[in-house]
Amino acid sequence: MSSPPSSRAVIGPGLATPSYGPGGSFSIQCSSRIAARPRDCLDVIINTTDYPTWNRFCRKCTIDSQPTNTNTNTNTNTNTNNNTNTNTNTNTTNLNSHHHLQLGTHFTFDVHLNPDEADGSPGRPTALEVSVLEPIDDEADDVDGRRRKGWRIAWRQRASLLVPTWLLSSERVQEFVEVGGSEETEYRCWETFYGLLAPVVRVAAGKQVEKGFEAWLAGLKMVAEAEAGKRGDAS
Repeated sequence: MSSPPSSRAVIGPGLATPSYGPGGSFSIQCSSRIAARPRDCLDVIINTTDYPTWNRFCRKCTIDSQPTNTNTNTNTNTNTNNNTNTNTNTNTTNLNSHHHLQLGTHFTFDVHLNPDEADGSPGRPTALEVSVLEPIDDEADDVDGRRRKGWRIAWRQRASLLVPTWLLSSERVQEFVEVGGSEETEYRCWETFYGLLAPVVRVAAGKQVEKGFEAWLAGLKMVAEAEAGKRGDAS
């Protein structure tokens, strides 16, 4: 997958997602380098309690339900590399908190299509579920063939009787990939829209979602790099 210009979101052809595969109507994507480790970037995303402090696009995340078995959520698709297994098992405990996104978590975002609007303005509730939460390890990079290590999280809209998936569905994927062994992350994010109503969504809200993605990325980058800076000062 080719990356758009740093920190900018763009609309383009539909990119494949884990749940729905190829064939989407369109995708919105953004990418950037973040001066923090992949796991630390992921931690910002899965910790829902801090969303109001940095996320102007989705200012609140409410956990609706958690999966009953969370012990092996982060073990999906891991290799038998000893370092990978150690890191994964150590961090599994962090994912068992009620306020952390886990594989199978049902949650609701309070979405603000205008990130610049004042606090206290009503958002749009969007019901979602975490569809993927897994390490990235030993995958071929699509640009230069280097080994890729990091984390991936994805979520999709929860189906409803009013809007079945054949009419409209979407899935958002975020990847945090280690940059050459340094404490820096290549961040890639894309959301693909499927179904008969997807072209309508593109016309009605595509540009607003682009702006929301840019606000999300700016907040994520700010928080992750600030935390990385504190660790650097401490050392």
